[in-house]
Amino acid sequence: MAHGPSPFGVPQREERHEHTVEDFDRAEHIDRAHRTAPTMRLSPEETPLPPMPAQRSAEEEMQGHLDRIQASRPLRRAAQRARRRTRWWLIVLAVVSGLAVVAACGAGAFIVLREGETAPTTQHAPSAEDTRPQSSEDASSAAPGVVDPIEQRATDPEPITVAELFGSSSVTPAGGAGAYEVLATEELADCSEAGLDELAELLADSGCTQTVRATLASPDGEYAATAGVLNLEDAAEAEGLRDAVEAGLEGGFAALRSDGAGADLGRAATMVGYNTYGHYLMYVVIGRTDGEDLEDADEAVMAVVNDILDVWLVDQLLPRRSVE
Repeated sequence: MAHGPSPFGVPQREERHEHTVEDFDRAEHIDRAHRTAPTMRLSPEETPLPPMPAQRSAEEEMQGHLDRIQASRPLRRAAQRARRRTRWWLIVLAVVSGLAVVAACGAGAFIVLREGETAPTTQHAPSAEDTRPQSSEDASSAAPGVVDPIEQRATDPEPITVAELFGSSSVTPAGGAGAYEVLATEELADCSEAGLDELAELLADSGCTQTVRATLASPDGEYAATAGVLNLEDAAEAEGLRDAVEAGLEGGFAALRSDGAGADLGRAATMVGYNTYGHYLMYVVIGRTDGEDLEDADEAVMAVVNDILDVWLVDQLLPRRSVE
């Protein structure tokens, strides 16, 4: 009777021979034994393994192969030379690999030592006094006080002068269209004279000590402008007056008339520009030299405001901000 697959899944082979009557009786006996005896399969761990053939070296394998093919003596010598060359290259490869490993280890050790030398020194733990929060009093005493010299008149006590602001017959603002002719200059001790109506009242009650103003003619001769600087107590007062003018109070800044191009300044509608610079309030009143009303702030008018108010007057007051 043929067996099924073994526990390892390899089918068994059957032996073929001539059957005799005794064989049939034996077969029938075996068949009955299989039908009555319990079937037992061995697990792979319990199944005895066949003996492993003895392993041979590569040279022995090659020699056996040469014997099987009945190689000639020259062929055998060539095979031996090939084996010797193979062994030589294996030795060289092993030596090169060993040197590479040694070099890599040396480089790694060098890097570690370099990092150890350049590592920062260990810092001591901060003491309780170092970690305590700094009070506002300590911070104020440690931080140097930064004061804008023109933030208030107390740190900028020198009065402004006509020579400081309009010291020549013409002024040329940096980047402007050209020179503005100085037509008239004036210094007022009573700042209310520089204002009209409600603004004059505010200036009378303010801490303003002086006003320096001048009337100028634009480079093209089409506009005349009175530019002035009010010397106030501090920046807060200057900004308060600027906000009042911007809010639309009654009145405004008075024009300084002069001969020639400034003769009719203020008789027709004008436009005014103003800004603060430290404790100073700067302004400019612009009108047409032909006596016509000025109602639109076109590019030419804006150029006059920029040249005189934002460039020239600021440049003349800038040295007062220099800190020793």
